[in-house]
Amino acid sequence: MDIRDIFDDPRLDIPPVNQFIISQFKAYLELLVKWNKKINLTSDKAAKEILERHIFDSLQYARALSPKGEIADIGSGAGFPGIPLKIIFPDLKVTLIESQRKRCNFLEAVILKLDLEGIRVVNERAEKVLPAGLVESVIFRAVSDVNNCLKLAAPFLEIGGEIILKKNIEEKDLENTIPDGFLLQQKIIVLGYNNKKSSLLIFEKYLG
Repeated sequence: MDIRDIFDDPRLDIPPVNQFIISQFKAYLELLVKWNKKINLTSDKAAKEILERHIFDSLQYARALSPKGEIADIGSGAGFPGIPLKIIFPDLKVTLIESQRKRCNFLEAVILKLDLEGIRVVNERAEKVLPAGLVESVIFRAVSDVNNCLKLAAPFLEIGGEIILKKNIEEKDLENTIPDGFLLQQKIIVLGYNNKKSSLLIFEKYLG
C-alpha cells in the first residue's frame, strides 16, 4: 500500500487531501522508521507495515470527529491516532498524553519537523494530568479495558463530551462494563487494512 492509496480507500471516510498533506504523512513515516531503530515506538519496523497497521487504523477515527474540534489522545505512544488525525484535520486541536519520556521526545520531534500548530505533548500518566481545559473528545487506541478508559477520560470532558475507542467486534457484554455517567451512543463497524472487522465505539458523558 502506497501512502496515496490510503486516501482513496473506500474503507475510510476522510476528506480529499492535497499534495501538502501527502508530504506531511511521508515525513511522519520517515521519522517513525528512523526513530524506531533507536527506541521502541512500534513492533512493526517497516514503512509499509506501519502505514497499513497504524496510520490506516488511525484514520478510521476521522469519521467520528469534528474537523475543527479539540481532542485528547491518551496513551499516544508513537502518535496514533492523534498525529494522523491532526495531519488530515489541520484545524483540529490536539493534546497528546504519553507517560514515556522517549516517546514524548519523538512526538515533539514530529511536531517540530511537520511544523504543526495547535498540538501539544504532555509527558505524564493520564490519571495524574490536571487538564488545562476541557475537550470535546477523548480518544484511545489499543484498548483492553473499556471501563478504565471511560474513567480516565472523565476529567477531560464536559457533560456531553465523547470518548472514542476501538474494540474487537466480538466483544461481549459491553453494556455491563460501562460505569455510571456514560452512555454508548454509537457503534460503527470498521474494516482494517486486512479487512478484519472491529467496532469504533462512541460514548457520551452525561453525568459530572
